[in-house]
Amino acid sequence: MHPTDEELLHAFYAGDVAALETLTERYTPLLGRIASQILETRTGSVIQALREWDIDERVTNVWLHVLMTRHVVIGVWPHQRLSALTWIIHLLCLEMDRHLDLRGPF
Repeated sequence: MHPTDEELLHAFYAGDVAALETLTERYTPLLGRIASQILETRTGSVIQALREWDIDERVTNVWLHVLMTRHVVIGVWPHQRLSALTWIIHLLCLEMDRHLDLRGPF
């Protein structure tokens, strides 16, 4: 049986770096699709959305944020009231909002 996302996050914060790698493999493609959909909605155009950002860079920043929370919070998952996927999508939205430098005529 595969561990749940929450079990993986708890294992990561307990020191198991492989748990974060498993989450990364599990959700990086999904986060990329979500980021694309958000950009398409915000820009109103698939072509404009593709020009805006390097989505891979934004998704990488999400995983770096998760990694850094382990160092800052000293081994505690900071948002245990949220599901792991909800928290990771929330981090993606925050990352995208931080870099909301949409270009072009709107």
